[in-house]
Amino acid sequence: MLVCWAVSTVMTRQNKVPVNLSTFEELDFTLALIPLWDMANHITPEQRDGQRHNGTPLVTDTAYCSKLEKLESILQADCTRAGEPVFINYGKRTDAEFLVHNGFSFAKNPNTRITKLFALNRTDSLYKKRARLLELLGVPTVGKMEFGYGEHDSGELSPHLYALSRVSVLTEDELDYYIDTVDDPLKRAELCQRRFELPTAAIPSADDLRQRQRQWLASAMETILRRYPTTVAQDEALLHENLPHRLHHLRRLLIEFRLHEKRVLHSFIED
Repeated sequence: MLVCWAVSTVMTRQNKVPVNLSTFEELDFTLALIPLWDMANHITPEQRDGQRHNGTPLVTDTAYCSKLEKLESILQADCTRAGEPVFINYGKRTDAEFLVHNGFSFAKNPNTRITKLFALNRTDSLYKKRARLLELLGVPTVGKMEFGYGEHDSGELSPHLYALSRVSVLTEDELDYYIDTVDDPLKRAELCQRRFELPTAAIPSADDLRQRQRQWLASAMETILRRYPTTVAQDEALLHENLPHRLHHLRRLLIEFRLHEKRVLHSFIED
């Protein structure tokens, strides 16, 4: 039995609900509102686990019952106290997806991905060799690339950004080595994937390359941060110094979204 709801600030729209599924002759869908989803707040598995010291949060799952041809929602725990909030999980979405589709954003989203413009330094004396290696890897010398929070080694980067950040810090001997061995899948993986543990004749220490890569990423993230019209401190002041009724809710959402982006960028600088 549900005692109460933690009301969210947005109504989810365009939910696809199956119809006539019991016969399995064809998979048809209709668009509908699901009021329960609009009365519960989002929670991630990480947040749920972190609240266990205060009791297991009430999280509801929704599934389609083909026999009854209706949606059924089941709580994963008993609701024993009045005023207990009920949560759901909207799935693995980035901050941008939450903002566009659900009308909110939240700090430290473990699934957030940010896309920014990165480029190989054209003034570098080794630019031609770096560009050649990137070409052999199928990676552009300039383009929009994805990344998440900068935790564990080089952070969560797209394969292209892994390659660009590593190729940008290779010495000339290292560049020559990888240009000559780039057809080897293991060598390609060393440049384009997160794991980089195999020492080579050109790079005796993987830790040394990781450190150079961290420094390159920190510099790149600092450059991106300087392009914002405000700082983290200024955004925090805007949110904390303005009462909710004095700051339009849409502007508040956009400031929160911008602030979360900056915190992801700072995570690469502070690591």
